[in-house]
Amino acid sequence: MPLKILLSSTLRKYLPDYDPVKGISFSVGGEITVEELCERINIPCAKIKIVMVNGKSKSMEHVLKGNERVGLFPPIGGG
Repeated sequence: MPLKILLSSTLRKYLPDYDPVKGISFSVGGEITVEELCERINIPCAKIKIVMVNGKSKSMEHVLKGNERVGLFPPIGGG
């Protein structure tokens, strides 16, 4: 079942054809962790600070089973 992946701000540069309105769809053939997903779509895990799955905060070790909405966010600077 496919995952819908939404990337925030600076993470979008890792997927040149990324559409921020649609996100991307990624099919999984079974269970996969968020960390494994990031490796497969070439987004460095060190660049991710917040993971949201179906609107809830999760860790990089969270197991995805498909048919979920995954939001990835970098650290945010400010002052």
